[in-house]
Amino acid sequence: MVHLITKQNLARHGDLMERVYEFRHRFFVDHLGWEALRRPDGREIDQFDTDACIHLVGVEGREVVSYTRLLPTTSPHLLSHVYPEMLAGATAPTGPDIWEWTRCAFDPAWREGHKGTDPITARMFLAVAEACLYFGFRALLVQTHPLLMTRIIELGWKARPLALPLEYDGKSVVPIYAGVTEETLTMSREVYGIHEPVLRIEPLEANVPGLSLPREHCYAQ
Repeated sequence: MVHLITKQNLARHGDLMERVYEFRHRFFVDHLGWEALRRPDGREIDQFDTDACIHLVGVEGREVVSYTRLLPTTSPHLLSHVYPEMLAGATAPTGPDIWEWTRCAFDPAWREGHKGTDPITARMFLAVAEACLYFGFRALLVQTHPLLMTRIIELGWKARPLALPLEYDGKSVVPIYAGVTEETLTMSREVYGIHEPVLRIEPLEANVPGLSLPREHCYAQ
């Protein structure tokens, strides 16, 4: 199950979020080697972890196994304030219905032994699409490897590059605009063979502005 955590229910999930920040540190620092993010307390948290962001947390039992974060583009975000050079002088689309998709993390131990896409990755990608439709987002901005853009298109996202790829830490990265529609969720479910909703949205979230689909259409209780 993937939990949706926003400012509406953040206070109820303080313990889970502490485990999220520790999970992020283990993945990005210990696993990927992003030493600039290393902290003595073993928690990866930055200036964008505000009340405005949306956290998607994949949990097995009490264990955090996957995570990603969505940031509003109407406030400072990575593409605008950390990596603006990726756009090579261009301007990325922004607005209340365009968000930024960042900090994708998956527990390597849960991905071992799977041919193709593992279940925790599949559920997180589906959860992102479900969250976008739930809130009425029309697109996400993503900084990713160029090959992943092809995969995103196969999953039904209307993706296009915003600039040419650049090299960061020896890896190619490209900023993309990924449009999302109901077809995105339908195609993603077909690709992954998972037809039940995976995103758990608590009843408190029902009155969030921008709700665009019937509640039973896109999330699990």
